[in-house]
Formats: sequence, structure tokens, C-alpha cells
Amino acid sequence: MLNRDKKAVYKYLQNYAEPESNSLPELPCFDHCLVIPVFDETFENLERVWRGIKDNYLVILVVNAPCEQHAATLKLMHEATSRATKVESKGRCTYLRGTPDILLVDRCSADNTIAPRQGVGLARKIGADIALRLISQDIVRSHRISNTDADAVLPGDYFATQLADKDAALVFSFSHQHETGLQVPTLLYEISILYYACGLDWAGSSYGHTCLGSTMAVSAIHYAKVRGFPRRNAAEDFYLLNKLAKTGAIRRILTTPITLAGRLSNRVPVGTGPGIGKIAELDSPLDDYHFYHPRIFALLKEFLLTLTTTWDTPGTFASAAPEIQHYCQAHNLLEFIAKQRAHHKQERVFNKFLSDWFDGFRTLKFIHFVRDHSLPSVPLSELGAAEFVDAALLKDLSLLKQQLSGRLFQQAPG
Repeated sequence: MLNRDKKAVYKYLQNYAEPESNSLPELPCFDHCLVIPVFDETFENLERVWRGIKDNYLVILVVNAPCEQHAATLKLMHEATSRATKVESKGRCTYLRGTPDILLVDRCSADNTIAPRQGVGLARKIGADIALRLISQDIVRSHRISNTDADAVLPGDYFATQLADKDAALVFSFSHQHETGLQVPTLLYEISILYYACGLDWAGSSYGHTCLGSTMAVSAIHYAKVRGFPRRNAAEDFYLLNKLAKTGAIRRILTTPITLAGRLSNRVPVGTGPGIGKIAELDSPLDDYHFYHPRIFALLKEFLLTLTTTWDTPGTFASAAPEIQHYCQAHNLLEFIAKQRAHHKQERVFNKFLSDWFDGFRTLKFIHFVRDHSLPSVPLSELGAAEFVDAALLKDLSLLKQQLSGRLFQQAPG
């Protein structure tokens, strides 16, 4: 770790890390670490997460609840502790020697609960902050802070991929395993995630990656630079990756996919469980569940290309597509760019500013603006015409066609 990186980590741990990271029991050394926030789960489900992994790793289990005396969560705490061959506690953290070793963080017992509005975001932050502390002390050798959830099953080669110097995060491929009666809603939900990420990537966006907390691993150094997970009960994974993409590369890993449970859940307001549930409530999901119009991503591509030319030709948006011009006018974009052009004296700095400013959040706002004003969303049957579908979604679209008797598309991909 370079001196400047050590300083960034030290500054974060001193000023921004959660207090749990400052009071840890004595631990042996590990090659890797894995952070899992847990609420209303069974220990049996948890064991499925890591069962196939044989590496030397520490599971940092942040057992949390929004209310005191949550029976299922307290039961999990008891089961985890009772199975350990060695138990050593300090503060809110307990080291459990077993297979694998677990550092159990108590945020569910009396006076230790997490406020609902902070929820999973704070739970992930506590775990990742502890991981950062252990990495800074060389107790965990890898600089990769791996994150997942209790509904995931990790492949045996999960820790095989190492971070490159330029990597801010790794995003792993995944596949949802549907519950009985939820096959179609689960597949539609999964395709919506892949379709959006694929569309952004094809358009040339730096934010064209999936954003699932259960499938991401982050660089310890970059994690410290962006001040960690936000303390929020939803979209904490999106906002962390949004910040990380401004400091380094978000690399997609196409090895053995992580299996995710496509189960109904109300643990968080948005995500897999609520998403599948909303689709399942539709009278005819194949017809009623809609996706962003494919042309929106073509407009995004044009917008991003035009944005990169504004240093030399500030008025270039005047010849853009009408939908883009409408967006620019509604957001006073030309005036904003002119002001930033005058403020930033170097082309490289100016372009970096624009790339960071038009981030994943503003990209989503752009897409919603065009959807709401020009191009309404469309059913699955109209996605086959999208230029970018073949590259990343052909497998999933073909799977849907096979499972649903080939009646989905007006135009088959490829």
C-alpha cells in the first residue's frame, strides 16, 4: 500500500469509521474477508452462502434488527455462538472459531439496534469498516472487501479474482433461483437489471454495471477514499458504486455466477424481494411489466458523445436530437456547461468534471426524463429490436423464450 493510500485509510478510520471497528477481539490472520448483514434469517440459510468456499477467510457477520427482542435474529445469534469451538468477545464484537471463523457483530440486542432509516446501509458500513481496520493491520491480507447477503450462494472460486491496481470494485455475475410460482416474475426482474446495465454500457456510460450489494467486492483503498457505505436502508449499493466509479474502474467478473434467491421479502423497501413481488401482482406480467424504451439508450449514447465535445464546440447540443434538446433546456444545461468551461482551465480537468457530474444518478434522471416526456416504457416483446441486447442478454432472453414457449418477441435477438 502506497503512503498516500495509507494516509487515506488512516484518515477514514480516524474520522469516519463506525465505532465497532475500534474495539475488536484478538484475531488470527486470514487471506480474505466477507461481510454479510443479517436480519430475520436462519443460520442454516447462512451456511449455504459460504459452503462451497475452502479458502482461509473471515466472515464478518453484522446481525442487526430495527427493534429489540427480534426473536428470529436473536435465535441466529445463539445458534452461531453455540456452534463455535472458541468464543472471545470485546465490545459489540465476538470472535467465533469454527468453519469458517466468524466475527459476529451484535446490532440486535437491547440498546444495540439499528434505526430503520439506516438499516442495511449502516449494517454494511459497520462490517466494511471492520474489514478495513483488519486490512490496515494486515490481519486480512487481501485488500478486497467482499460483500454479500444471506440469500446468496457463493461459488467455490469466489475469492480467486484479485483486484487490479485500477479497480475500485468488482461486480460479479449472478443468477436468480426462483421460488415455486415465481419463475416469470423472477426472470423478468433479473432481465430488467441486466437490460439497464447493458444499455448504459453500450451507450458508453462509466456507470454501466449492475448494483447489487450481494455481488460486489470493493477495494479497501477506494472504499476509504469515498467514505464508505451510506447509512441508508435502500440503494446503499448503488450510491457506493456511484462514488467508486469516480475514483477507479468497476470491473465486471464473468466467472461462475453467484446464485441469488428470488424470494419475496419486505426487509427493505426496494430490491429483489419487493421487485419480484410487484411483478407477481400484475395480471399479466409478460404484457404489463415494462422496460425502458430501447431508443432511450441510443439518445443517452448521443448525449454522452456530445458532452465530450463541449470543450471545443460548446454549442454542439443545438444540433442534437429533439429529446436531448428538451432535456438541456429543462435543466439549463448549456448555461451550466458554459460556466464550468470558464471555471476549468484544462480540457482534461473539464472532461473529468463532466464525467463525474453526469454520474449514475443523473444518468437515471436523464432516462426518466426522456421516458416521461417522449418515449414511454415498452413490454418485453419490444426489446428484441434493441441494438445492445445481443451482446449481454441473449442468453437470458433465449432462456425466457424457451421456458415460455417462444411467445415473447416480435423480433428475436440475433
